[in-house]
Amino acid sequence: MKKIIIFLVLATLCLFTTLQSQGQITVTGQVRSQSNGQPLAGATVSISGTTLSITTAENGTFTIRQVPPQGTLQISYTGYLTAIRPFSAVKNKLHITLEDKDNALEEVKINAGYYSVKDKERTGTIVKIDAKTIANQPVSNPLAALQGRVAGLIITQRNGLPGSDFNVQLRGRSSIQSGTSPLYLIDGIPFPSETLAQNSAIFANSPLNTINPADIESIEILKDADATAIYGSRGANGVILITTKKGKEGGIAADFRLSGGIGSVTKTLELMNTQEYLQMRREAFVNDKVSPTNANAPDLLLWDNNRYQNFPELLTGGTSKTQNAQLRLSGGNNSTTYAFSANYYRETTVFPGDNGLARKDASINLNHRSPNKKFSFNLSGSYGISQNNLYATDLTGSVTTVPNAPTVYDGDEKLVWVDQGVSFANPFAGLLRTNSFKGSRFNGNFVMGYQFIKGLEFKISTGINTNNINQTSLTPIAAQNPASSPTGFASFADNLVENFSVEPQVNYTLKTKSSGEISFLVGSTFQGTSSRGTFTSASGYTNDLLIGSIAGALTKDPTNTVSEYRYQAFFGRVNYNLHSKYLINLTGRRDGSSRFGPGRQFANFGAIGAAWVFSQEEFIKEKLGFLSFGKIRGSYGITGNDQINNYQYLDSYLPTTAYGGQSGLFSTRLFNENYGWENNIKLEGNLELGFINDRLRMNVGWFRNISDNQLVSYSLPGQTGFSSVLQNLDAKIENQGFEFEVNTVNFRTNQFNWSTSANLTIARNKLLAFPGLAASSYATTYFIGLPLNTVQGYQYTGISPQTGAYQFQDSNGDGLITIADYQKLGTSDPSFYGGISNTFQYKGLSLDVFFQFCKQKGTDPVYGSAALVGSRVNVLKVLIDRWTPENPDAQYQAYSQASSGPINTSRLLIRTSSASFADASFIRLKNLAISYSLPYQLISKIKIKSAKIFLQGQNLWTISPYKITDPESQSITALPPLRMGTIGIQLML
Repeated sequence: MKKIIIFLVLATLCLFTTLQSQGQITVTGQVRSQSNGQPLAGATVSISGTTLSITTAENGTFTIRQVPPQGTLQISYTGYLTAIRPFSAVKNKLHITLEDKDNALEEVKINAGYYSVKDKERTGTIVKIDAKTIANQPVSNPLAALQGRVAGLIITQRNGLPGSDFNVQLRGRSSIQSGTSPLYLIDGIPFPSETLAQNSAIFANSPLNTINPADIESIEILKDADATAIYGSRGANGVILITTKKGKEGGIAADFRLSGGIGSVTKTLELMNTQEYLQMRREAFVNDKVSPTNANAPDLLLWDNNRYQNFPELLTGGTSKTQNAQLRLSGGNNSTTYAFSANYYRETTVFPGDNGLARKDASINLNHRSPNKKFSFNLSGSYGISQNNLYATDLTGSVTTVPNAPTVYDGDEKLVWVDQGVSFANPFAGLLRTNSFKGSRFNGNFVMGYQFIKGLEFKISTGINTNNINQTSLTPIAAQNPASSPTGFASFADNLVENFSVEPQVNYTLKTKSSGEISFLVGSTFQGTSSRGTFTSASGYTNDLLIGSIAGALTKDPTNTVSEYRYQAFFGRVNYNLHSKYLINLTGRRDGSSRFGPGRQFANFGAIGAAWVFSQEEFIKEKLGFLSFGKIRGSYGITGNDQINNYQYLDSYLPTTAYGGQSGLFSTRLFNENYGWENNIKLEGNLELGFINDRLRMNVGWFRNISDNQLVSYSLPGQTGFSSVLQNLDAKIENQGFEFEVNTVNFRTNQFNWSTSANLTIARNKLLAFPGLAASSYATTYFIGLPLNTVQGYQYTGISPQTGAYQFQDSNGDGLITIADYQKLGTSDPSFYGGISNTFQYKGLSLDVFFQFCKQKGTDPVYGSAALVGSRVNVLKVLIDRWTPENPDAQYQAYSQASSGPINTSRLLIRTSSASFADASFIRLKNLAISYSLPYQLISKIKIKSAKIFLQGQNLWTISPYKITDPESQSITALPPLRMGTIGIQLML
């Protein structure tokens, strides 16, 4: 906290020491688009013949001081024709409009982290998602804004709870057991992506959910060796760069955004109603030749047979509500700019009650460049706190409660546990079992640079981020059946993760006599991560008023963990650019990681990238005039992977008092100091084309990544005293595929614009080699020549006409179905996936429509359900189509309530069979955004620079053969991603 206070004080002092400039006159104005009247933020406004140059603020305004009495303004902006505007002692505000142009490729800047490059001159594969795309989506986590929009990137939301975690994979699974998550950087500082919770089964504590999407200027996804090699082993699985918004030159600008929305489940589970359920139960007893009794069938004999409680609707049929308020202030002059933002966000769940997430955060940014342009610095910081009050379990798992179960509350609004002398598990008890996460996050970054001579610059970047979470999980007495004389129990956890990073670097750019340009980058990285955690299990509470106190527990069992990680690297980059036509990029890096033993900590990695912009050749210009841009590029490189736990190369021990109450230590892990880095070899080729002045742009890429020297926990014989040991295996994994991107300007006039963008990925994962696989413990899990995510199971052959049970292929004819009958059914990896977006603009009206699609297979929830159809658990309505002598062609087997016999046996086998491995493909209307900007002539009368009303929707409509539940989550026990709708207003003052 002391570091945070010092940082914020420093930022505040810097903010209010902005130098006031004196000049002859001051020129102010606003820049807007001619086609739709929207203000253009970031347009460059310069005065010809001088060094005076600024960029427009969020609302398109600018202010230039120390201006000669007369001169000429030059206004440029990506995607628009440059405008020239003379001025002479102007006193009134200038209103400037820019005309759209089709060819925007020349000026687009791509951020590669350590350097930036024009899009047309890059040699690596980098995809940029801009602030507008992010702002059009009603999401609280930046990762949700990337779903379906980036070729090669698969993002899956774990559930529909506020603060949900996400699974992220870039270009396939490249490791058997080590981490496959990309490296996340926020303003150049590493940021954790994995949940910090120590005890949770609801997966709703993503650290990235603490980042306000409205503060993000852009997200760059770095894929290939050329783009990621400079990050060394940290970028082995790709890099995701998040850049926050900075201040813009001009007078102070205020941007206020207010929105509210609602959400609901995309598809409520259709379970049997009471009469259907009771019919199923009675038939199950008849099939089993067992008579119902009060003990085994209270739902049939004791409970009200006319009572119906729709538990899917009661537990998950509510409405989630969101509230979002954002204020952003920015301004400055041509030397110093500043920005400040504050945000409040709240989201509830669809469960009963008003539990949910509340987040408050603020950020500050200050940029300064000396008048001689030699010295510069950037100071940025953000702080956020969040409170996520959820239940200890996902209540979706309780929707299968018997529909005629006792009423959940009595007349005194207390939970009912017994009806007609029979106890039952009240599903609403989950409302009293709470799980609270209180988190805080601080990000701070300071970058300082000095240009000694033209082309030679020294820069140092330092940053810290801290993520702290306090977790309290409570199960009070009131949440348990009093018949068992329960006591309350709870757990308390604290986890603090601190990251620091220091990166000095030197950049030198030299223009050669041959009109080429060569640049050098040399630097180093010093990174450290410290983790500290405590966990206390408390039990024996006799009074629910004391359950939040550790001291009030009868029994306490505390544990703590401490972990340190250190990373050091030296890197260099050489880039040669000849006439913006021939490009080559060389990168080298030496990495050191504390996760390896002595002599194994350092490794060398590097990459080469090259590109030929063949559309610059004269013969191409002469012969292929319709081709406005053409580039062939490729890259090759090697990176490493150290995403394993700390201290694996050391023996580890835990304390014990097992020996007569005497303190001692026992070993928990067998050490191995000889393992080393995993290697990831990346090869890529790419063709970029632009036609008709880039109104049609295409990008076709092929990649092949091979990772070897795999780090795995190798199984050991029991007599060693340990189950496994970490070591390198000479196993090779290949990820290969094609990526396609298309961007078109279909229609463009002064009144109406229509553009389309689409991406498609076709990729395959394969295990190329695994020496000794047949004799290892992985012999039944992985297979040479097949994907790592190969699914195995029994071959379903139909329903037995004698027993009404599912049948499976018996490979050896012995009459028994065992694991020896397993067959390879396919892979759960997608065959292809992508998205398509259409943007329409008519005057001040804008419409964005985005569809996401995926061709994949997954687990059929009907067959994959653990329920024995016929037991005292409600089941899906489709199971009405069950086998009977009168319905021999039914889709599902006969009912049974017995825990033994052929029906129960086949129930277990069907869950891992070809029948349950079903088509889970989908096409989803992922995002719909409509906005209307009020005419400037109208709002200027009330001193508002711009006003916009917007409607946004997420997960609105899904087409899929996967009928029962959501094809993304593929679970009937986890809340699926919600359908969200938002309405709001944005004002610029």
